[in-house]
Amino acid sequence: MTKAHVHGETQEEKTRRKLLKELNPFADLILSVVMLSLSPFIMFFSMIHDKLMFKFLNKTYIYNVSWEDPRMDQRVFDLNESDHVITIASAGCNVLDYIIEGSQVTAVDFNSCQIALTEIKKVAIMYIEYDQFFEIFSKSNMALLRELYPSKLRQHLSAPSQEFWDDGIHSIKSFMYSGTSGNMAYVLFRVLLPLFGMGFIRRDLVTGISPEALRAKLSRCEYRLRSLAWIMDNILLRGGSCLAGVPERQLNLGIHRPNNLAVVIERIFFNSDMVNDNYFYAGYILGYYQSHNAPRYLRKENFAKMKKYLLANKLHLVHGTMLYAIDNVETPITVASLLDHMDWMPERMINEEITHLMAKMDPVRGKIFWRTFADDVHAAPLAWLEPEKVDDSDDRVGMYWTTWIAQIKDCKVAYEERVDTNQSKGLIADMWTGLKVVSFPFLKPLISSTMKGTSGHAKDMESFYRFQKEGYDAFREGLLHARPVLMESLPLKKEGDMVWVDIGGGTARNLEFFPVEVIRKYFKKIVILDISASLLEIAQRRVNAMGLEDIVEVVEADCTSPSCFASLPAMGTVDCITMSYSFSMIPDQKAAVQNATKLLKPKGQGILALADFFQEGNFDDCLPSFSRKVRRVESKLHKWWFAMDHVHLLSEKQLTYGEPELERIWDNRFRGAVPFMPFFRPYHGVVVLQRK
Repeated sequence: MTKAHVHGETQEEKTRRKLLKELNPFADLILSVVMLSLSPFIMFFSMIHDKLMFKFLNKTYIYNVSWEDPRMDQRVFDLNESDHVITIASAGCNVLDYIIEGSQVTAVDFNSCQIALTEIKKVAIMYIEYDQFFEIFSKSNMALLRELYPSKLRQHLSAPSQEFWDDGIHSIKSFMYSGTSGNMAYVLFRVLLPLFGMGFIRRDLVTGISPEALRAKLSRCEYRLRSLAWIMDNILLRGGSCLAGVPERQLNLGIHRPNNLAVVIERIFFNSDMVNDNYFYAGYILGYYQSHNAPRYLRKENFAKMKKYLLANKLHLVHGTMLYAIDNVETPITVASLLDHMDWMPERMINEEITHLMAKMDPVRGKIFWRTFADDVHAAPLAWLEPEKVDDSDDRVGMYWTTWIAQIKDCKVAYEERVDTNQSKGLIADMWTGLKVVSFPFLKPLISSTMKGTSGHAKDMESFYRFQKEGYDAFREGLLHARPVLMESLPLKKEGDMVWVDIGGGTARNLEFFPVEVIRKYFKKIVILDISASLLEIAQRRVNAMGLEDIVEVVEADCTSPSCFASLPAMGTVDCITMSYSFSMIPDQKAAVQNATKLLKPKGQGILALADFFQEGNFDDCLPSFSRKVRRVESKLHKWWFAMDHVHLLSEKQLTYGEPELERIWDNRFRGAVPFMPFFRPYHGVVVLQRK
């Protein structure tokens, strides 16, 4: 930004710029040192974070309001009475918003207390008058709720909800400041804001102010806003997110961004109308909703429609998992509104959920819709849906970084569940194999001297694996964290007849991630290629045990040599090639990629999928400068340690060896521990390259 531009900007523009883009170098250094010193605590807290959050389940509700803007949903769903929506119940706000349009809604929640909150709103709409409903759920008139509950509401609730509200009508003092997220909102909006000299926001909302005047006053709070944003980003985000119902996995999708909550503050205060439209934050600041600035389900003009459709039994509440709810629906689903809950799940669970959804969705009208804290689609099973990014410029919540919708009819990939197999032989066996791995650099000369008839890389690999082949899979279950992610990420073609070559396939362990019937349904030929005869001996046993000798062939060859093509499918006929932690152990990696590329089908029909160790994460360049230096030192340590076992961590250079014929279509990296070394956490990743 030029000086002229800076000098010509308004006060609001200056405040927004400083809030989002500028960090004092001295403050950067101090912050980096503080965060580095706190890293052991942060790591410990990350281990207990989810356990702490799940302690609240079925004891109280977490979400007192639904933190997704239903206006966006309505814009892309275009709901009517013929639709069937499946969604998360949360606090019931968005569920009731869908009901206004007459759609059938199946609302599920794993927390029975969220079901209880949604259900009491449902029966209140059905059996009391609008003015009473608004007083209770907008103004938190708990005395009126206690008066009406015994005679008007209780008998219409399910038994678990009765049990919750028999106590809840006395213990809950305010709907706006109840639940763990509501309690945290009270601290933030009723304690911290006044402490930072911004109590005027609440006073102005009460007495009346124009949106322009409120933004002008906020523009003059530059340093107060920046200080508040720093505390929120560096203390509350890490320490309080479990109270807001944000699990560790979801937090990790966006924690690389240094100013998450600063961006949220900018979106709320400067990019939305809190006076007339943004009821999410106005409600939290005031402690109640105003009649002109409230969710649609609290507006008088929608009350009769909700009553009509609820009395027609349009809303079905389910306490349980989303999978349970999906499997038990009786009419085709036209919209799966999944909120942000797929941020919580690993690839296996996402793939499983989509597999079940596909069986229950309307094949023509079906849509899958989700929000995420990630910058992009965060899991490969979601990417294969070929979703479109939803315009979220009018989002009043501002807590999500992207929103996506996929049309089922456009999906070209078949979804099938994978198999979760445990290869562990027990702690003692794993420790014994681990000792062999760690001691190999010292024993290598002795082992190599006993081997005749092999040389070069083949001799290195055979000497490494000969005496650990029996415990190979079991020990590496806790080391090769990206391998199951790779197998969940492998797209299956609906038409089947696929050819798969697993380079460095070793013991053929990857086969066991698929049920045998799925392998037979989608693959006509599979080749397990490896340079180690010892590992291929285990592979052949596995193939025989699975009864797949007619489909799977075990081949001992060097994938970097031109001679390997004699034992492989014809060039240009292979649908997918996988390298599961083998690419980093191949000396001539360029030749390996070039030969793999020749095998793949062209025109976007063939993919090379890698799971391996990486020198860098996806977001190392987002770290503050001091933290980047620490990360580089850590990366060098990882590189040196793995090199002792012939494992050469991948860099960006190796991923470009197939260019321009190969195009990267997926790249996801994450940290994973080494067995018996929990604080040694190198980067793992899955990269998918497609042949043009």
